[in-house]
Amino acid sequence: NFVCFSQFATDLANHTLPNLSWLAPNGCDDAHDCSIGTFDTWLKTVIGPLLASSYFQPGGDGLLIITFDEDDKGGSPSCTTTTVGQGCGGQVETVLISPLSKLAYKSTAGDPANFNSTYDEASILRTIADALGLKTSGLGAAASRVPMADFF
Repeated sequence: NFVCFSQFATDLANHTLPNLSWLAPNGCDDAHDCSIGTFDTWLKTVIGPLLASSYFQPGGDGLLIITFDEDDKGGSPSCTTTTVGQGCGGQVETVLISPLSKLAYKSTAGDPANFNSTYDEASILRTIADALGLKTSGLGAAASRVPMADFF
């Protein structure tokens, strides 16, 4: 069910969040059309209370995935792991936050110079599907992706 964003704050306060909530900030709050500072303020205002909730405290089972910006995977075949993001194609920043995740973990899965072995949007979908116990058939590319299990 799609609901107004104001319902998220109500559900959070009442401890009645659904198993999956998808929060999509507007084009300014997501740092696409405005500054990183605007995005940071949105995170503090909206995500701060979520992280302070019991879902994200010891014993909780919350998972927050923050991903932003686009990558056209336009890097040159001569790019290396030290040059990715430096004129050799981009990287999409993604952060996983959970009381069940490894503290300050940075994934070493795949080689950033080989776009076929790194995580992408389909990996995020696969991770969500696995966390919810959903069948992956019918999920397109996500059906064959490895979930981001190394974070846990």
